[in-house]
Amino acid sequence: MILQARRIAILGWLLTAAAAWCCNAFAGDRASLAALLEEARSEMRMPGLRAAVRLSDGRVVRAAVGLADVEASIPLDDTVGMPGGSTGKTFVAALTMLLAEDGTLSVDDLASKWLGDTRWYRRLPNADEIRVRHLLSHSAGIPDYPGTFRFQFAMVRRAIRHGSARFEPEELIRFALNRKPLFAAGEGYHYTDVGYLVLGRVIEAASGRRYYDLLKERILVPQRLDQIYPTDRSILANITPGYTGGVRNLKKDGRMKFDPSSEWTGGGLTTNPTMLAQFYSAMAEGRVVKPESFAEMLDAGWRNPNTPDLRYGFGLFVYDDGKSFGHGGLWPGYRTRVKHDLATGTTIAVQTNRDGRVDMEALVDRIAALMPK
Repeated sequence: MILQARRIAILGWLLTAAAAWCCNAFAGDRASLAALLEEARSEMRMPGLRAAVRLSDGRVVRAAVGLADVEASIPLDDTVGMPGGSTGKTFVAALTMLLAEDGTLSVDDLASKWLGDTRWYRRLPNADEIRVRHLLSHSAGIPDYPGTFRFQFAMVRRAIRHGSARFEPEELIRFALNRKPLFAAGEGYHYTDVGYLVLGRVIEAASGRRYYDLLKERILVPQRLDQIYPTDRSILANITPGYTGGVRNLKKDGRMKFDPSSEWTGGGLTTNPTMLAQFYSAMAEGRVVKPESFAEMLDAGWRNPNTPDLRYGFGLFVYDDGKSFGHGGLWPGYRTRVKHDLATGTTIAVQTNRDGRVDMEALVDRIAALMPK
């Protein structure tokens, strides 16, 4: 009986140790992350998929599975660039808060203070009421351009004529001019790239500097985000092809149907999951903007009474009534998602080189479920 009791005790200890190992293996095990990604990649028919998990102690676990280039059978790795889509809006918002900390501008400034003398500004919906905070939180009542017939027609026409469609910021803003406001400024929410393009022009008018120069000087260099690059040219260096409906998005000369330099402050960055995880962690830890500025970014925005736990703050989605925050990104051929949990101090970022119906948010949650409690 004593021997049996000892065996039971030893077995219990082994099971407890195994469970502990299982729960903590992910924290330092690239292989377990890769296994989860490969399962998800197969389920969602992605060419390639990658992720980075930054833990509260600063360690980063990363993995990449599948192919970066299907036609050339080149494996995806952790560092090659992909357009991050609208995750770039968080960088725009952070830079705006840094300028507010400097006194260069205020989030309560009317946008007309900086842009009222331009030829186009007064034709924006709600032009006299829009404040910087409304642009930051998508609550200005401005419509967007991607779904409009006029934009689609112009893009196809330019792509046919020139092989790639490029637009200046004002050309994209123009698709929202002379239209009725969706709601009074500050009284609703409508996600709009146009609003962030207007915000980009506010940043440049207030600072007298180019957005990308300021971003590099104030955020990218100080935070050592040396694998993030502006999409400020038609042909991007060191990026994977993307796939839309299984079709490669890069032409032989490296151009895309929709020129990436058009995105600007709507997103406008190439990145990888490690860089995104590092940036969003730095935001939460008060290393990018002051803690009080970050708290304002989380607390801001219009609150829908029907979804009290979800809102858009300044340049980021706020989940679980402030317990976590993040952003998604879409560029033709690519999908990105990043999320930081404030309780655990963990940041998870994922990217794939395909678009369409790919549930990146659910993938982040699957990764989070493997984290030690």
